[in-house]
Amino acid sequence: MRALRFALQKIDFLSEWSGKLVSWLIVALILAIAYDTSMRYLFSAPTIWAYDVSYMLGGTVMLIGMAYASLHQTHIRVDIIYTHFPPKMKTIVDVVLNLVLFFPLYGVLLQKSVARAIWSFHNKEFSEIGFWRPLMWPFRWMIPVAITLFLLAGLAWVIRDLYSVKKGEQLR
Repeated sequence: MRALRFALQKIDFLSEWSGKLVSWLIVALILAIAYDTSMRYLFSAPTIWAYDVSYMLGGTVMLIGMAYASLHQTHIRVDIIYTHFPPKMKTIVDVVLNLVLFFPLYGVLLQKSVARAIWSFHNKEFSEIGFWRPLMWPFRWMIPVAITLFLLAGLAWVIRDLYSVKKGEQLR
């Protein structure tokens, strides 16, 4: 049991640390957009890099932040029926839906994103969206990292829920 608690603490630490770390990218995102906006409207000289930087930074914050949101259970839920369930039933529903939907879906996404990241690296893929055309493989590799963090956070959540259903108490 001590090893399980230790593993869950490490997963929680990783989720917390990664979420706080990437939250600082929001500052870089704001600065990049503010700089581009200033250059565009004050000097009629827009940047060629701001669009690519903004979607890469925004995507990184959103995707890496999924594990942090999962740790703090701040994901949005549509609770029409769920809110009327007793706490134990809610926990059982969470476990079943995580096992049936969450893990298979994100397992496939992880597999596909790793394949795409490898392809992107080997083929030196460039962005086709903006004018700057940066290499895409760093951003493509961030996606499987984010999905792995999210899967680990989901695993910790399911383990805690299973323990709660079995023992009737929370595992922290």
